[in-house]
Amino acid sequence: PTSSKTPVSSKTPMSSRTPVSSKTSASSKTSPSSKTPTSSLVSSKTPVSSKTPISKMGSTSGTVSSCSDLKGNESAKRPLFTGREDDSMTREERGKRRKTTSFQVYHDRYYFTRVTGHPEKFSQDIALTFRDVLQLDGKLLRSWQFSYMVDLDWLLVEYPDTARDGPIFIVLGEKQAKELTEQIMAAKKATGHTTKYSRVIVVPAALPLSYGTHHTKMMVLQSERGIRIVIHTANLVMADWALKTQGIWISPLCTPLVDNDTHEEKDNNCLEFKAYLLKYLGAYNLPATQQLCRILNTYDMSHVNQVKLVGSVPGMHDTALYGTRRLRKLLSHFVDSSVVRPGWRIVANCSSIGTLGPTAGDWLDGFIKTLQTTNAAEVSRPALFQLVFPTAEMIRNSLEGYCGGGSVPYALVTHRRQPWLRANMCHWESKEYGRSRVVPHIKTYARLSPDMRRLAWLLLSSANLSKAAWGAEVGSQLRVRSYELGVLFIKKDPMSVYDGCKGLMVPYSLPPRPYSVTDKPWIVDVAYNQLDTHGNKWPVDTGV
Repeated sequence: PTSSKTPVSSKTPMSSRTPVSSKTSASSKTSPSSKTPTSSLVSSKTPVSSKTPISKMGSTSGTVSSCSDLKGNESAKRPLFTGREDDSMTREERGKRRKTTSFQVYHDRYYFTRVTGHPEKFSQDIALTFRDVLQLDGKLLRSWQFSYMVDLDWLLVEYPDTARDGPIFIVLGEKQAKELTEQIMAAKKATGHTTKYSRVIVVPAALPLSYGTHHTKMMVLQSERGIRIVIHTANLVMADWALKTQGIWISPLCTPLVDNDTHEEKDNNCLEFKAYLLKYLGAYNLPATQQLCRILNTYDMSHVNQVKLVGSVPGMHDTALYGTRRLRKLLSHFVDSSVVRPGWRIVANCSSIGTLGPTAGDWLDGFIKTLQTTNAAEVSRPALFQLVFPTAEMIRNSLEGYCGGGSVPYALVTHRRQPWLRANMCHWESKEYGRSRVVPHIKTYARLSPDMRRLAWLLLSSANLSKAAWGAEVGSQLRVRSYELGVLFIKKDPMSVYDGCKGLMVPYSLPPRPYSVTDKPWIVDVAYNQLDTHGNKWPVDTGV
């Protein structure tokens, strides 16, 4: 791993094996028809019964996908198919795969999650598995996992041998935490003794406002070498890490402060990484997170300057610490209006959309103005805004088929309330990275130059396009309903878009392709009768 004292410049090239030509990618032109069997990229020789229990799903390396439960908000637990990561790999590629954790980790960029069965050329140097992340620094002493949902059996299987002794703190919303606690208690009652769950500590996060969720995805990994912070977009379930397009940012290794000196320079504006992280964690106001803050306070994070943190915490806020106010403050501090002109567009992608109002003027226009903030006076007109969001046809032809759409919960009633939003929508395509048929659960917001070659900034976040995630102005306060966290990649000068050698990845193809008059966004709670890549209709009949 990169030395914590020598952050790598964004101009540092990746391995020569990394560049991927769009000509060799999984182009959307080759999408299977409704009668096409399971994609050749994922083995389907051993179909799994719809009644296979989740506890037998195995690990990311040879796993079962899961259909989405419409009663849930993101993923669920109905098995779909099996597929081993190595099925499409040569012997040489398998050897390279085993050495994944030894490659250079860069901190001024993010990584994709590695897709099961995906050709190695679309993963080499730019994608990681859950276990890869856990194994970066050897033996783990303890770890904290912040998430919306968790499959505990899968999680424990994925923890490597070097990480199976220390405690695992899992921070969830109150409802999910209660369900997980009941699962652990039931297992203990059934066996009559300490179970494999004994080192799991469930931490419920309070959600004081209705419709709020604990949506943050973060890991704090404490090893014998130091601490790393990992901020990402995947739930702690197999399908999110093995079958979706997700984003992962990994901090440099943070080592203990000399002589345990916690007296660092105060950052009242919370522009620096450590100051904001402690402020965000302190907002939970829980014994477990307070303990985590005390531990983090003994580590040196002064070199973690590759990103800025943007979080959301439920409540009514007077300050500019969270949501849209936090992002606006950062952009006004770092974006130079003499370089980033009004012609630079805003492009976002997300996996869910909230109720935004009868017109764009109700909330979205104000949000767009936040995204186009610079160090100059506020602009009068919103910039061009494009929203990359999967169509129903994309979900049908995806590697998971309709089941992948369960993690993209855009509801019909919400869509009908805001038909005007469709004019902003663009196709999910990711030809350069071979992910055009891999359902996107990643969320990004970016400011792109007119020629699409430069980025003023890019935000990788758990936050979807919603008031609950970003906040809504109510009088002099900002009302936020959910916990969210993201990393803002921003520098004094614009960054180049990744060209196969240097720059920052944009997860979708550029320029985004707008919907045609016949294209329809994926809606999770309507029926689709045309067969998907697995011969299923939607909702999928599980036989239960």
